[in-house]
Amino acid sequence: MDEKRYAVLLTETQDVKIMSCNSGKDIFDIGREAIGCDWIELVEAEPLAKDRLLMMIDEEGKLKPGGALINAIASALYGTEQHGDPIMGNAVIVRTTGENLELLTSGEAEQLAVRMEAVRDSALQKIAEAFARRSTPKHERSMPSPPRRQPCRKDNLER
Repeated sequence: MDEKRYAVLLTETQDVKIMSCNSGKDIFDIGREAIGCDWIELVEAEPLAKDRLLMMIDEEGKLKPGGALINAIASALYGTEQHGDPIMGNAVIVRTTGENLELLTSGEAEQLAVRMEAVRDSALQKIAEAFARRSTPKHERSMPSPPRRQPCRKDNLER
């Protein structure tokens, strides 16, 4: 029996879950199903990379109608507080072995889930502070700015 059959899910509602996975199923299919997306992006976040782990995220998370929520844990791991680019939606953590991705053992998944829960509160604080620093001062917000883009029209139709 294959022991490596778990992944850790970081949800956009800031939950950390251990996912039991079918080890015979394609790992990208597992990720797409858990994340709820069509296109997976692999993110090597520094705090995970040292343990040969990476995150699978929704490549188009920021473009979805209605929008996904910011995943504070995944964003903090990704270093959003430095560059301002958050991870949106769910993220799945798996092991990387060079060119291949692998599921985790039960023990590895449990240890990783505990580690992610331990950083959740600080992650929420880091992300909140990062976006508070990037907000525009009130006096700049009250000044209307000229429109920078004009609609493209032909025969009263926009495209």
